[in-house]
Amino acid sequence: MSTLLVFTYKTIIDAPIEKVWSFFSDAHNLTEITGFPKVKILSNSKTIEGNVIIMELRFGLLQTNWVSVIEGVKEFERFTDRAIILPFPFREWKHEHTFKRDGNRTVMEDKVYFSSVLPSVVTRSILTQMFKGREKSIQSLLD
Repeated sequence: MSTLLVFTYKTIIDAPIEKVWSFFSDAHNLTEITGFPKVKILSNSKTIEGNVIIMELRFGLLQTNWVSVIEGVKEFERFTDRAIILPFPFREWKHEHTFKRDGNRTVMEDKVYFSSVLPSVVTRSILTQMFKGREKSIQSLLD
């Protein structure tokens, strides 16, 4: 097992935690918040303990699958998706999602433990852009 790097991204969402949790309890919503690559869910999309979620990722004409298992679910607090089949450039991926109530808002923190064949500076840049794009989509969908 290689040494895992950690990437953290925090999003403040102007919506109550119940609404945010409901949104993230269905992986189908990844199709709504991910601009690139295009995501299609091929399996049961519920983020429930032990569920295996199969996603098709499209990079233009190229297509690959990403398969994750959902772990550590605690309603309105957290869940983790751990990749069991993942595409280049990743070797390992564990994504912890935590949710905290802040009045009528929700603080969501994404913590990704990963290893990649690319230099960490490149991978972190890719992840930063991806999560910034998701943040904009989340705000527009949940506000």
